[in-house]
Amino acid sequence: MSETAKPKFIFDFQKLIKTFTEICPDFCAEPSYANATVSRRFAEQVIFEYSKEAKEAKAKNLDEIQRMSLQTKNAQGYLIKNRVTIVLHTRNPAPPNQPSLVDGNLELTFKQASLLAVAKYCQLVPHLVQRDEIVLTPLAGAVFAKEDMPQLARVLNEPLAELVMAIISSCQTDGYYLEHSRCEIALAALIKTVSDLKMRASLVKKTIKMYKLYGKEFDMRRFQICIRFLKPNSSSNRSSNDIEQICSSVMAIDLKADSKPVRPMPKPKMTCAANFSGKTLQSNKK
Repeated sequence: MSETAKPKFIFDFQKLIKTFTEICPDFCAEPSYANATVSRRFAEQVIFEYSKEAKEAKAKNLDEIQRMSLQTKNAQGYLIKNRVTIVLHTRNPAPPNQPSLVDGNLELTFKQASLLAVAKYCQLVPHLVQRDEIVLTPLAGAVFAKEDMPQLARVLNEPLAELVMAIISSCQTDGYYLEHSRCEIALAALIKTVSDLKMRASLVKKTIKMYKLYGKEFDMRRFQICIRFLKPNSSSNRSSNDIEQICSSVMAIDLKADSKPVRPMPKPKMTCAANFSGKTLQSNKK
């Protein structure tokens, strides 16, 4: 007798946000630049510190785990002490599963932690833009130059803060889960980061399909604008023929393929910094 096939695992990012918010209640808001929330410190540590450690561990093929303590207050003012365990790299990855709390500890893969971190960091972007600061994540900074963001925003005719949130979300691995990500920016990032034409063609098709599944359509006009602002390659200049080949391959993909948008899941209420007014909230230090 043949074994019954196990159902394919489907990661639920919105469910992860809800789970993370249980141990870090300030995740869904960043009302003040001056008073950093605990979840903001989590995001900054994952994006700017743990990413380097994960890259080194992967290059050396070493097992690397980081544990982070989270101390916050609940609605009643009581101190909550929990912990996040982040598997930066492992030689023997466990089967994929939906993260869950076990005795106040939440274990995450580095990819899952990074998605949470970027979702949180987007709340900080409007604060930074108001201070005339543009900070890109390492992944986004490898694709676009922060100095070009104001001009790109003008060409696209959109607010600078919205563009920066879209850039850092779309350059993130599996960015289609993130609220501010866009298919055309993700494809532009592929041009910069993947040089092998065969692999790139496969990833272009997969990326368009996954973004479409999450209700995010590809915009050719915006794509052609974004690729003009990619960082130049250090080894050789990106040829116009290369860009034309990418555009042709994108246009050759059946954008009306049989992929149906994922049914929208109830989203936790996330408050953007630009929407705050009145008094701010003070968070506890770790």
